[in-house]
Amino acid sequence: MKLIVLHIFILFSCKAFGQNIILPDGEFMDTTSNHDKACKDYNWYYYQVGGKYPQSSTTLLKEAQQFLLKKNESYSDSGYITFRFKINCEGKMVQKVQVLQTDEKYSSYHFDKNLVNELYTFIKTLDRWKTVKTKEGEPLLYKAFITFKIKNGKVVNIIP
Repeated sequence: MKLIVLHIFILFSCKAFGQNIILPDGEFMDTTSNHDKACKDYNWYYYQVGGKYPQSSTTLLKEAQQFLLKKNESYSDSGYITFRFKINCEGKMVQKVQVLQTDEKYSSYHFDKNLVNELYTFIKTLDRWKTVKTKEGEPLLYKAFITFKIKNGKVVNIIP
C-alpha cells in the first residue's frame, strides 16, 4: 500500500516531461491520446477555424520568459522549437505533440532536452484554447502550433 501511495505521489509531483518517440515523420511527445469520435477531424488548422489562442504572442512571450526564469537554468543555443498539436472539442490539447527543432538557418537541430521539456511544460499550462464547430454545428478538432525563437538560450519571440 505504501508503494502505491508513493508511486501516485511521484506521478503527481513531477513536472510535465514528455515521452519522446522518434518516428520517420518526426519527434513526438506524449503520444498517448484518445480521440473522441464525436469530435470531427477534417485536418484543419487553427487559422482556418478562428482557433488562435486568445492571448497575444507578446503576452505569451512574457509569460514564457517568466516561466523559464523560475527554473533559473542557463542555455546557450539559438534557433527555433516548434510544438504542433491538436485541440479537441473541449478546448484541450491532445497529447500527441510533434516537436520540430531547427538552428537559426532552419537546419535540423536538437536543443538541450531540459529546455524542450520546460517549454513543453509551459504550453501545457495554456488552457484557454477555443472550441470550434463546423457550419453544421458539429464539434471540431483542429491543429495548432507554437514556435519559440531562441537566441543564446533565451526565448526572444513566439510565433504566431
